[in-house]
Amino acid sequence: MKFPLASKPRELNVCGWQAVAALFAQHPGEVKRLFFDPSAGKRAGEFCSYLAQHKRIYRQVPAAELEKIAGTVHHGGIVAVIPERPLRPVARGALEDWARARTPLLLLDRVSNAHNVGAIVRSATFFGVRHIVIPDSPAQARPGEAAYRVAEGGMEFVEFYRVPALPDFCTELKRHYFLIGASLTGNQLSPGEAKARGLPRPLAIILGNEEKGLAPGVAMLCDRLVKIPGAGTVESLNVSAAAAVLCWEFFGRC
Repeated sequence: MKFPLASKPRELNVCGWQAVAALFAQHPGEVKRLFFDPSAGKRAGEFCSYLAQHKRIYRQVPAAELEKIAGTVHHGGIVAVIPERPLRPVARGALEDWARARTPLLLLDRVSNAHNVGAIVRSATFFGVRHIVIPDSPAQARPGEAAYRVAEGGMEFVEFYRVPALPDFCTELKRHYFLIGASLTGNQLSPGEAKARGLPRPLAIILGNEEKGLAPGVAMLCDRLVKIPGAGTVESLNVSAAAAVLCWEFFGRC
């Protein structure tokens, strides 16, 4: 009788000095292998010492080989290989715990570009948002290699949670959080709005797809839809820029 072979665990390449430095600072035990060019090697001594101590591979390689290892020319001179991190489900009782601690939440509704996900993570981390919820949808980009690179180390400070369907999750979330959705049909955002309103529930911000915006079923569950005011020359901000503005307004100011 033949038994199926166990599938090899997927790995991710974390590229760029800031991303790799944050990885070693926060989760060094995840690093399985490290590769770098001569320039990055001059300041990678501490990383190499750690890996030598734990009998893991590290090596200086020519630029052409590093590009092959990274799978991109945008490797920043250094590549750390880690196991792919699983997306967590939202545990029973987590919403109550988060609400009690007034934990800020960020929800992504089918944000399809991995670079945008990385930029959103960078802004979220900057403003202290540690929990990001995404739907289990093929239209939603997951936190892969491009997102790690663009996040510039921000991935080490956030947790991604996966839910089967965002409308169902928002229905439950509304019992504990005030839901704010970014939308071109929303009311214009006023400066200092969150602080002035003194909302009784903690806040969750929802950002929609780059082209289609929030799904109708998600938008109708929001307690408020907001539009970021501009000069009117272009229709909207990139979703990652909108994330930075809203995180500052609702989490950075408060």
